[in-house]
Amino acid sequence: MNYKKFKSNQGWLSFEYPSSMIQIEEDEGTYLFYTEDTGSFRITPLLLEGKGNFDTDQFLRNRQREYGGVIKLNGAQNEYLYYKSLDEDDDLIIYNWIFAKNDKIIYCSYTIDVDTEEQEKIIIEKREVLTIIENLNFV
Repeated sequence: MNYKKFKSNQGWLSFEYPSSMIQIEEDEGTYLFYTEDTGSFRITPLLLEGKGNFDTDQFLRNRQREYGGVIKLNGAQNEYLYYKSLDEDDDLIIYNWIFAKNDKIIYCSYTIDVDTEEQEKIIIEKREVLTIIENLNFV
């Protein structure tokens, strides 16, 4: 599979993604990666401004209390919260990852139709998204 390199406008987040995915900036700072007939992967990197120390551990634990899920460590040694949810109509499955490190937060989600979860093309694409999550690193 061929890959493209993504680098956020902020400059502190970059990763490779499958060249079969279309990449656009949805809102300022939110990036969408999708194909015409599968799911959509969104990523929003946020830089916190202000004075004081940001407690990333407490932030992730508060989100875990709010959403459930598990806190994990990826291959790049970044801690993140993973949880799965449904949209309000129960038509979409949303896989969610929240990273927090120093003064940065990254929200990631992968959304698919409920009835497509077991399709081979979705399984392959989800594997690619998980590879991005596993290797996600930011400075």
